[in-house]
Amino acid sequence: MLTIGELAAKTEVTIRTLRYYDKIGLLNPRHYKEGGHRLYQKEDVMRLQQIQSLKLIGFSLKEIKSLLDKSSVEQETLHIAIDSKLAHLKEERNSIEKTISALYHIKTVTSNHQNIDLRLFCFVLYSLLWNEREKHSQSELFIQSFTEEERKKLDQQYFTLYTELKYLAAKDLSPSSSQARQLYSNIQDLISRTIIEDKFSPTSLAISNEIFNPFTEKELRFLKSLPEHQKDQS
Repeated sequence: MLTIGELAAKTEVTIRTLRYYDKIGLLNPRHYKEGGHRLYQKEDVMRLQQIQSLKLIGFSLKEIKSLLDKSSVEQETLHIAIDSKLAHLKEERNSIEKTISALYHIKTVTSNHQNIDLRLFCFVLYSLLWNEREKHSQSELFIQSFTEEERKKLDQQYFTLYTELKYLAAKDLSPSSSQARQLYSNIQDLISRTIIEDKFSPTSLAISNEIFNPFTEKELRFLKSLPEHQKDQS
């Protein structure tokens, strides 16, 4: 005989779950001791193992209760459940692998920065995980094809330049200053090496999605003011 606590420990099922199974008639203990404490036998342990196995491949508790009333089940019933579970697990695996890749990517991108702008960091990570950049590339940005290592280096450069932009904007640096003009030139040069079409300026790329961008209003005003002063110096 096993108490409910002993059965829970043996099978890694919570006591709360065992009580619920008893309540819905899925797994009723064979005996009770004084005080109404549940006692389980070997057959109960075997039934619980069956419940765990069928639950693993996706059957609902109602379906499991019906299946356990039978001595055998058609192969197709089990194979359909297995195939569905496999598809779900593969999807989960792909999602996990994508997340792992994104985390390694963002770690490399930010490796040269001791202090990291949180808004810019979240922008890049969100882009990697939710494919915003890929959506843009298919619709309007026409991003060139790069290897994974090339993409890391490019993202690292963008991160560095946009971090500098934020720093200069915070200092209220004049857009006509040599430092600001050099920054704009560097961003423009990087864009020319990234985008196939030449219609994108640093400003249009940065705010290609007005909601999804890493800049404050102040930083955007500073960025938009750069091209005008760049022309003044030409």
